[in-house]
Amino acid sequence: MAELITLPGVGRKTANIVLSEGYGIIDGIAVDTHVTRLSFRLGMTKNTDPVKIEQDLMALAPKSEWRNISNLLIFHGRQVCQREKAVLLEMHPE
Repeated sequence: MAELITLPGVGRKTANIVLSEGYGIIDGIAVDTHVTRLSFRLGMTKNTDPVKIEQDLMALAPKSEWRNISNLLIFHGRQVCQREKAVLLEMHPE
């Protein structure tokens, strides 16, 4: 993780996906816009910062499930869950 995030354009989300899918190394939960939106809607977090959301999600499940959680939330967010302005306003009231 530490080495990957030093590369230009690579943050925790990308590093988590590369480690998990490419090397079978589970170091965290990839947090993209879908994971952010769903975890907020489902009451798993009240945070908007991806690192804090990742920490909240990791605290809710054993490490053995982190890859599944990430993949399921991303897939559900892409296929089923539509973006709603009201939810975005709740997350970012400014």
